[in-house]
Amino acid sequence: MNSRPPVDAGAVQIRPLVAADALAYKALRDEALRTAPDAFTSDYESSVGRDASEYVARFGALESGQFFLGAFDTAGQLLGCLGCEREQRTKQRHCAVVVGMMVSPAAQRRGVGRMLVEACVQAASQVSGLTQLVLTVTASNQHVVRLYEQAGFRPWGLLPNAIVVDGVGYDKLHMVRLLSH
Repeated sequence: MNSRPPVDAGAVQIRPLVAADALAYKALRDEALRTAPDAFTSDYESSVGRDASEYVARFGALESGQFFLGAFDTAGQLLGCLGCEREQRTKQRHCAVVVGMMVSPAAQRRGVGRMLVEACVQAASQVSGLTQLVLTVTASNQHVVRLYEQAGFRPWGLLPNAIVVDGVGYDKLHMVRLLSH
């Protein structure tokens, strides 16, 4: 059992990432890809050399449905982030993909991920015409699967061996959450 206390929600600010957050985002992303390779489709080796500025395009306005939220402590340190990427094709604009859930090791299992998911669902619910969120999660990561289930996501399919890391296949669980407006 984890003995670390939950993070005080009042001590964590959730806000959209902006261009000035790109270096902190890249550092968190590189760390996550390195330490949890089975959790991401992207890989550390292909990403570590990218310039932080390449990620800024992901940091859109909330109302666009194309945004990343960051969880920051009182010192302004990025503890975690989560993205929402609205589909661009006309027939799929009602849907957005939740991507890039990352929480720094020091802040894991302390409620930061839950706060990010709740804030993402809340923000997505305010986007005009957006009616559902989808995501994939490594099926064997039951802690994160439960986190998404508690936020109202439901599984709808399993892709066996969706990613292969060091010769080991990992299944990805597909999940969906309908948004209420």
